[in-house]
Amino acid sequence: MIEMPLTTKYASPERDDYETVLEQKKIVDKITFLKPFLDNIPAFILVLNKNRQIVFVNKVFNDFLGTDSILGMRPGEAVNCIHAWEEKAGCGTSEFCTECGAVNAILNCQIKGFDTQECRITQNNNQFLDLNVWTKQIILENTEFTLFSFVDISNEKRRKVLERIFFHDVLNTAGSLSGFLEIIQDCKPEEKDEFLKIAEDISEKLIDEIKSQRNLTLAEDGELQLIITAFSTKEVLEELVLLYKNHKVAEGKKIQIEQNCADEIITSDKTVLRRVLSNLTKNALEASKENSTVLLNCKYINNKVIFYVKNEDFIPIQVQHQLFQRSFSTKGFGRGIGTYSVKLLTENYLKGIVSFESSETTGTVFMATYPKNF
Repeated sequence: MIEMPLTTKYASPERDDYETVLEQKKIVDKITFLKPFLDNIPAFILVLNKNRQIVFVNKVFNDFLGTDSILGMRPGEAVNCIHAWEEKAGCGTSEFCTECGAVNAILNCQIKGFDTQECRITQNNNQFLDLNVWTKQIILENTEFTLFSFVDISNEKRRKVLERIFFHDVLNTAGSLSGFLEIIQDCKPEEKDEFLKIAEDISEKLIDEIKSQRNLTLAEDGELQLIITAFSTKEVLEELVLLYKNHKVAEGKKIQIEQNCADEIITSDKTVLRRVLSNLTKNALEASKENSTVLLNCKYINNKVIFYVKNEDFIPIQVQHQLFQRSFSTKGFGRGIGTYSVKLLTENYLKGIVSFESSETTGTVFMATYPKNF
């Protein structure tokens, strides 16, 4: 039987066999001071061959993985990246790898001798890693290797993102409330009730945003407690239309529920599910051009409810590859949390699945699927 050659959509697919990797490991092991030196550095350090395969790891990385059976693997395979085996050739060869800081740091190092990148990895267990990656070319016994080092900056990135969003959204809302309270002091008696109602709505929005950030932190720590109730699927979508039809992000745009929307009674955590759909709806409105329409829908199929949020715009391929990653955002530094929280809350708490389709001809639709009965 003839084995088909490995193919790739990005980096080289070639791999050395295990015996060759063992010989390469022996070359590294001959440098007697190297292992104890690298074992005492408080960072994850790997030595890779020209095909990006692991020939050495230091103790810190070995302890992090809890296994030493990674010889010959590539970095993404060792840390269980969800895209590591998208292609038969493994880590670095899928279309998703084109945006990966880890593989790009290795490839750049092979050209110019060194590189530094940030890397976001989603693991198979739905955990997320934000990494700073450094690479340096080294030559041992006329054999080229890459010294690959990285540190986990997940907590730092998480704190920056949450702080940036919290201060941006909450302070904006608090500013609006303060402004309305000043207006109320000078308004006519017949206008006071109207302005007080607006101020009350803004206050509720402020409280909701604070609770949202608190719940996201609890969710990441695995401590979010769900409150399961029965409610109508269509009612949730109607609440979203009411929330956003006069929102700033909807100026010059329409938001509506499709006529064939299912009205099913489901059991779940309504607050968390509404937060998920709210994020998707807000993202769709922000991405939409003036005079366009965002459509909301729900279908009941095989004892599952599927919520749809559709807009008319296409998501660029390079953005599609990074959706759902914690620190990635199309809105600028420190704003990446929307689709990440959607996936976290849906798949880690609500027993659901979130996915999307995007086409230049039909636009983009996000789908959030949940069991009818939690």
